[in-house]
Amino acid sequence: MPEELNNDSTDTQEQARFNSKQVLELVKRCGSGEAPALSEFFELFAQDIYNFPIRVFHLDGDQASDYFIYAYERLKDGQRFRTFRGKSSFRTWFYTVLRNLVIDWMRTVRDIQIVPSTFRDEDGRELSGIENTPDPRSEREGIQDWIDQFAQNLSRIPVEQRVVFKLTYVYYLHLEADELAYLAERSGLRAAEIMTCIAKERDELSGREMANIAEEDKITALYMNLIELRSRRDKLLQNQSNPTLSYELELLDQAMEKKRKQRDRLLERRDKGLFVVRAPYRFITGLLGIPEGSISVIMMKVSEQLSSHLMEASA
Repeated sequence: MPEELNNDSTDTQEQARFNSKQVLELVKRCGSGEAPALSEFFELFAQDIYNFPIRVFHLDGDQASDYFIYAYERLKDGQRFRTFRGKSSFRTWFYTVLRNLVIDWMRTVRDIQIVPSTFRDEDGRELSGIENTPDPRSEREGIQDWIDQFAQNLSRIPVEQRVVFKLTYVYYLHLEADELAYLAERSGLRAAEIMTCIAKERDELSGREMANIAEEDKITALYMNLIELRSRRDKLLQNQSNPTLSYELELLDQAMEKKRKQRDRLLERRDKGLFVVRAPYRFITGLLGIPEGSISVIMMKVSEQLSSHLMEASA
């Protein structure tokens, strides 16, 4: 099996390897179910699939080998590749898929039957405990329609405001032809020069994005920890004759409560948008020649327009 990922490789090299035009075209062909394309993909990314649970979840080599087979069986028909539509980087999409497969594999291997743990709120409604709540990462594969709708609504915003918004989130968003033309006119730069500036900015932002991904990984790891602790608790309850049952249950409950609080804190940070990478306003000012204060005003207006469009669509 491939060796563990080389931590000394630069993030820039990683981005280039994952997001080259050849790879993106290969992914598109995989989504069509082309056998040669799928074979080529697994030759290129077998090491990444194998090492993912080792690097992110600290599993051992034997577990990684079992996971690799599990992931391969679920990727080899190409259907999952169809969910990649280029709205985010391929690497971000691919790592999300691998995370979700790790969770599914852990459930399968450990044969975990999650017993519903419920409680009631102050209004008497029955709610589910956090250990039975789907991992937020696993829910993201189902929001592609929302992403498409968001892109459509964003296209309705005037180009001068849209460009500022896209430059703020330049790590995730790409400029369309009319936006690039507007930016070239305002900056006096050629399209190639603008793309070089954007590529450099993305490289600088990539370190922050990797830190954010690490925080997201902690959420997933905590989710898995809660499943495992819940399983151990259920097994203990099956042995009522255990003289230390009460003590062991108390320790497990304390551990679960600690994990819940850790996960809650991370979820709160994520929900506040603290895991989203934004370009510094000086980068936008340098390209457009507008004051940083004006950027804040424009961003507020864009947010208001997007909210209005989304509310109209959901009405």
